[in-house]
Formats: sequence, structure tokens, C-alpha cells
Amino acid sequence: MNFITKTQAFGLIAVLTVAGCAELEPLTDYRPVVDPERTNMPRFERDLEACRAVAVQVEADYRQRQQEQMGANIMAGLLVGAITGAVVGSGSDYQGELAAYGAASGMAAGAAANDYSYDLVTYGPRRVVDRCMAERGHTILNDIGRG
Repeated sequence: MNFITKTQAFGLIAVLTVAGCAELEPLTDYRPVVDPERTNMPRFERDLEACRAVAVQVEADYRQRQQEQMGANIMAGLLVGAITGAVVGSGSDYQGELAAYGAASGMAAGAAANDYSYDLVTYGPRRVVDRCMAERGHTILNDIGRG
């Protein structure tokens, strides 16, 4: 029976965690699509800066909640995985290894399971920018949040 080493398990967890943090572009570079022929561009730029400031705060709140949720999920996954591995391996020579494997698997699953999905974190603040701009009288041509 092949088991992954603790180093491999923690490497997997690190890769999953970093992959979950990927983002398309910084919010400060996000620009909704508008028709420049029908838009007062100086007013657009002023409004865009104001709307980005609101969205940056929203993004910070999303990320904080995401990190808190991920930490709780990792701990729960670690405990459930370790207990499951120990139970499955009880009475065998591999109980300790199965408990470690279960803990590593549970941590990875906990890191991947997140109520604040990639779509929410990536597009949620962009939706705020688009809606804010629309409320200020600008006609947004792109799908809301996907400039």
C-alpha cells in the first residue's frame, strides 16, 4: 500500500491554497466598458476612482471573511480526516500513517471548500464598481462585474 509522505501532503496543501488565491487583475486596474462617444470621460474617470474606492473596501471584507472561513474549514478537515484515518486504520500496522494521510486529506479538502467562491471574490467587487458607475448615470456595456 502506497502512502504519500507528510512532505508531499503539505506540498499539496500549499499548492491548493496558492491556487485558490489567483485573480484575473487587480481591482485598481478594473475598467467597465462604456461607449467613449456617449460618455463624458473626465466625469467617468472621477466616478471610476470613487467607485473603485468603495469596491476596494468590499474586496477587503470579502477576503477577510474568506480567510476566516478557510481557517475554520482547514481545522475541521484536519480533525475529521485524522479521526477517520485512525478509525479506518485501527487494528492495522498502518493506523498512524492512515491518520496522518486522513489529516492531510482533510486539510486539503478544508482549504478547497470555501463558501466565498472564486467567482464571488473575483467578480463581486467588480460588480460593485459597475453598479456604482451605473447609479452615477454611466451606461455599462459589459456584463456586470466582467469588464
